[in-house]
Amino acid sequence: MASPALSQKIELPAFSLARKANGAQRRVLYAEDQVSSRIVTKAMLEKMGFAVDAVDDGEVAVELARESQYDIILLDIEMPIMDGVTAARTIRAEIAGCKDTPILALSAFLADSTEHTLWRDAFDTAVPKPANSNELHRAMVRAMSMHQVAVGESSALPLVTDGLSIWGTMRSSLPRGMLGVLANTAIGEMQHLALAMAAACEAGDLEALHRYRHALKGLALNFGADHLAVMIKATSAESRTIDMSGVFASIEQWRQINTAT
Repeated sequence: MASPALSQKIELPAFSLARKANGAQRRVLYAEDQVSSRIVTKAMLEKMGFAVDAVDDGEVAVELARESQYDIILLDIEMPIMDGVTAARTIRAEIAGCKDTPILALSAFLADSTEHTLWRDAFDTAVPKPANSNELHRAMVRAMSMHQVAVGESSALPLVTDGLSIWGTMRSSLPRGMLGVLANTAIGEMQHLALAMAAACEAGDLEALHRYRHALKGLALNFGADHLAVMIKATSAESRTIDMSGVFASIEQWRQINTAT
């Protein structure tokens, strides 16, 4: 069951991208298995003015798409049970009402890979993780334009002008209780990914190590853990070059700073 703090609605300003010609809110279906990233991105979408249904796997996203009409669908690529690519292809192939619905891919691997060229049958465009408000906004405009969806005159204007990290933006806008829950959730996920990295190092599983490194780097960038992000980015994917003690120390440092009373 979700914590009461996580279920709080955030009342923030709306932007024209999120409004139809008749003034109604556009609805977004968003699937992401990582709890902290889901909370942050959902909050960004709500800040833009969208009505958002956020779920944790592709299978649930497909079922919601069958049951209700959405204006935009945003899917993480790597999810358990059903990944984003399978979910997008299922939605495109089996749900007639979604034939012209813009679908965007979210991927932590996008910055270092051209794999997104293989997804064009299902997605209109892809967004690297972590994405700030500007990047997400631009990608949504691009995907909506492909389907000739009116996006409003001010849709090309930037949403973030102060240079804050996504975590900095959340700290200035979320209720204190929700902020604390989010920080603790992020810490738990950082520690889980670091342990998975350590296990992959020990096993010499470079494919798994590459995957966990990208996921942890994305979390670090989302939550302003700059030292951790730089440390991971600077290391080679080869297990012998990764300082795991430094990774855990950096996570602990972020915990002390961001959970202090």
